[in-house]
Amino acid sequence: MIERCPKTMMIRELLKNAMEAAAAETGVAGRVEFSPLNLGEVTKLAIWNTGRGLTAAELDQMCDIASSIRKETGLDRNFGMGAKVAALPSNQLGMRYRSAHEGTVHEVVIGKYDGVYGRLLRADAEGAMAGVLPATEAAAAEGRDAAGEWTEVVLMGNDEQQNTVTDPYNGNPRSPAAWLYEAVRGRFFRFPANLDIVFCRGIAGLRDDRSLVSTADSLAALEQYEAVRTPEGIVIHYAFDPRLVDQTVRHPSMPWASNEGRLALVHRDECYGVLRGALWLKESPSFGIPFLARGISILIELPDDYPVLTDAYREFLRYRNDRQDQVKPNDFAALVVKHQPAWLIELLASAMPDADYLDDVLAEMSLLLEEMGVALRRPGQAPRFAPPRAPDPEREREREGEPEPPPFKAEKPPAILLLRNSADVSERGLTYRAAAYYPETHQLHVNLLYPAVTDVAQSLASWERPELDLEGVRLAAQLAAERSMVARVARSLAYGLAKRGRPREWADGHLRVVFSSEALTLAADDIRTGQAEIEAIFNEALKAVGPAAAPDEAA
Repeated sequence: MIERCPKTMMIRELLKNAMEAAAAETGVAGRVEFSPLNLGEVTKLAIWNTGRGLTAAELDQMCDIASSIRKETGLDRNFGMGAKVAALPSNQLGMRYRSAHEGTVHEVVIGKYDGVYGRLLRADAEGAMAGVLPATEAAAAEGRDAAGEWTEVVLMGNDEQQNTVTDPYNGNPRSPAAWLYEAVRGRFFRFPANLDIVFCRGIAGLRDDRSLVSTADSLAALEQYEAVRTPEGIVIHYAFDPRLVDQTVRHPSMPWASNEGRLALVHRDECYGVLRGALWLKESPSFGIPFLARGISILIELPDDYPVLTDAYREFLRYRNDRQDQVKPNDFAALVVKHQPAWLIELLASAMPDADYLDDVLAEMSLLLEEMGVALRRPGQAPRFAPPRAPDPEREREREGEPEPPPFKAEKPPAILLLRNSADVSERGLTYRAAAYYPETHQLHVNLLYPAVTDVAQSLASWERPELDLEGVRLAAQLAAERSMVARVARSLAYGLAKRGRPREWADGHLRVVFSSEALTLAADDIRTGQAEIEAIFNEALKAVGPAAAPDEAA
């Protein structure tokens, strides 16, 4: 089980232990420190926390692989072996535990010795081999005061020359400069009250000690932030930091932090299913964020009693149902869209490009959806856990006198978003695709840099029209190329929407293909079939183009 545990859970488990110990003393401010410790010529990472220290017997017991001290265990609490299981594969040379209690420091080293994980046995003052040794003087030599109550763990790594501050996994995987910052702040949404978590000088490139500000506090400090509580008891945190939109600007207060918006689920103050960077930029339209995602963060906080459980290694959440499906942020996409604050809606609207021809395309698509009888349908607002009701004959008889169901409502055309910026196109993975449909938000994103637009526009602009203004002809050609491709893609999507609700003929897998960017791109590429439409749009646009300038005027 030890070898199967994800390495990247190491800091989560060690910090969770440290926070629980430091926060256990009521009425006393707790402290957790991450610091570099020089052992000879090599630097190792030390994690130190206040809180009642351990006796020699308690320290010995705690270092059993499957043991914990003063913890509530259970499937939704502690499993009893998280920190050791998560950290030992990356610290086979040893994890040095020290704890001070009532003026005395004791030490235990656990690692992998002769192929077996366990305590390192060393000779004590009387020459007997022991797992626990006194370390009061050794701790004082490293600047630790035995008079206080504290516990410390030092990560020795897998190589004697390994710097576990900068390279915790010995190159497998490689770690960026801010790995520890992300491991802490990227995992924990909120820190316990009255607890200070400190990165000491030398950690993450810091020149001075610095207290970490939790993600929750950082977001709440932004001018554009709102926490919306839904009827389901879920709290959705929406935040926009304009400094992150410009990639050339670094956070003035945190130059060592990552500069990006993110999406995550939050349960009991911890983050799961985190999307950031390129992944968040690509998935953000599904959450109603077509633009500015680089500066927008959305965190979906589930209540403590929400029907979910963590998996064995606390990497993700599972639903408390028969199938125990993995909980994913996309399960709550419709809920995120539904509860968008007014300021965010206004912000996104201001960033959205438009075109005069969109009304015509949407009107055509609306008519097509109505003619084909495509029923209005939207994804659910949140996962439902109630079992289906059993048949009730009495209820069925009561329904006989009920009024007729409401009249048919045709599906509405999707919001069509036009992408003219290469960065927007790349973020959605559309560099070589014409469009993407996001069913969660019913949005169609169209890449106007796709060759089906640029090549057609260039071809139309090359037609001989000496009597017309050259720039006007070019703009008319661009309009015709854009409008015709957008119309082809929109029609293809409309036909795809008509296949819904027919599971025997069009299963979910088939619909995913129909709605895929690849299928929409093939429709965009069908220039030959759409040639007549292209020419008609172009000729109509040319009617608004002014005459070419006379030779003397041009001079």
